Amino acid sequence: MKIYSRNFFRSVLIALVTVAVFSASVAGNSPTTPRIHEYRVAVDFGLVTAQGMGSTQSWTKFQDPIEQAFAVEVPQGWTVRGGLFRLGISDVRPMLDMTSPDGRVNVRLGDLTISDYAVPAQPNTQEGNAVDLGAQAQMVVARYRSGPEFAVIYSHARFRRECQQAAGDAMNVDFAVPNYMPEEAPPTRTSTGEIAYRCGTGAAQRIAFAYTRTAAHGNLWTVPALGSFIGPANRVAEARAVLLHTVQTFKMSPQWQQQQKLLDDLAVQYQRARQQKCPKALTQQMRQFEAQVETTRKQVALFEQQQMGTLQDGFSQSLRGVTPTSDPFAGKVREVWTGTKCNYWTNGSGAVVNTDSAPGGGWYQIQMNLAE
Repeated sequence: MKIYSRNFFRSVLIALVTVAVFSASVAGNSPTTPRIHEYRVAVDFGLVTAQGMGSTQSWTKFQDPIEQAFAVEVPQGWTVRGGLFRLGISDVRPMLDMTSPDGRVNVRLGDLTISDYAVPAQPNTQEGNAVDLGAQAQMVVARYRSGPEFAVIYSHARFRRECQQAAGDAMNVDFAVPNYMPEEAPPTRTSTGEIAYRCGTGAAQRIAFAYTRTAAHGNLWTVPALGSFIGPANRVAEARAVLLHTVQTFKMSPQWQQQQKLLDDLAVQYQRARQQKCPKALTQQMRQFEAQVETTRKQVALFEQQQMGTLQDGFSQSLRGVTPTSDPFAGKVREVWTGTKCNYWTNGSGAVVNTDSAPGGGWYQIQMNLAE
């Protein structure tokens, strides 16, 4: 969920090729690069509390407390945490996490744990590896995933701690999140996907939902739209309304966008200095950014550990294309190839199929271990 200028993609590509290739195409120095202190980052969350929810929902304004990069309307009475988290000169991640007054409904727009991706290429071909862009950005090596594929990947990581006894829910996958982030650089391909689960049984049953849009830009790809929620089955409409309203009222600051373009110019210069392996070419401003970004990334890593638990394990499995499952009759835990349908079935002899409904007699359902 980010804003991308052509300079961003150009500067990232610089980091992935040799100096000889990019030296003739990088941008020159910007005469007015923004001062570093204007973009100091701390992983602090804004907090909005107001009156309880009534039959008619009321809304209140929430402004990014970190860089004043965006404003949005959020439900009154809900605990709202978030802001624009900067993990690099060109790596900015807006996120809102909203919880109802009774704590039973959680809605999230964006996710600071989601990075950008570079398709496997020499010398970095192993999916899951980090791409070293220094203070510019954090990226991960991964082949392009379509919207439906990434919805599976993200939902497995997002809900694995909260979603017990998960089963696919085909009734709640008719909801789309409109595009809400400006993209200056049009993607070469893009797609959307959504997935829903029923978690638990009886009165404790909840619905978990995730919507993703992925966009490819040559050898890079991103997740510019991401929305999710979890809550009781009888409050799905409420969760959808909150997610939709925040998307519709989400507005980026034009002043912030202009400043970010200047920072993208700075990122081009920074990446050229790094690739040339010339430490003296790094300005004091760039060195300050490197130190600042390192501190911020440590804070974000702590947030990930506290909020997402085994997130990295979940993404590792998803990037490998496998889903952890348990067989209730055989008492076995196993990884199966991830499919596009909601449920997994076995016939007891080791065969597994991925379909929405039972493929026939002798087949029984195995559970996805989203909570492990």
